[in-house]
Amino acid sequence: MTTTAEPQTFDDLAQRIDELRDRVRHQEPAVEQLLEDTLEAITEFNKQGLISLVQLLRSDERGGELLYEAVEQPEVMALFVSHGIIRTDRTIDVLRVVEQIRPYLVTSSIEMSVESVRGDTAYVRFATGCSAPDQVVKDEIMGVIMQRVPGLKGVQEVKDEPGRTFIGLDSISFGPPSE
Repeated sequence: MTTTAEPQTFDDLAQRIDELRDRVRHQEPAVEQLLEDTLEAITEFNKQGLISLVQLLRSDERGGELLYEAVEQPEVMALFVSHGIIRTDRTIDVLRVVEQIRPYLVTSSIEMSVESVRGDTAYVRFATGCSAPDQVVKDEIMGVIMQRVPGLKGVQEVKDEPGRTFIGLDSISFGPPSE
């Protein structure tokens, strides 16, 4: 009797792909090129099959509804995005990743917001003062965002510029407090 392996989560599968790609990058150039060419051929083969499937689903009203339901699943959305079948706004992609890591942020008492996404760069702001994470944690969070958003080339921290405070001289008094 054969046993079936536990199904892996979307994040587990994505991590496994990243690990395998890193291992391929450390092979001899000829082996690396062969693996890249093979991956490219398989990807194109799968893309053509997915395009046919999407066209078939879109040709029927119920199929169209099922297609819209399917893209709500992160695995399906990632598959369509990676094959160029669906293009997404990077802002939405960045916000999705932030929502995925939100439990970590909350349990670590880290306040962070996405200020904007312009081109292939996301701009984030971390809280300052007591609730500010150290630079290593900031770099780790920004690295996760960059790793999980296709096409994103950078994540930069937006820092508050120190402001100037004007205190009128007439509001400063010397001596004991007046009653």
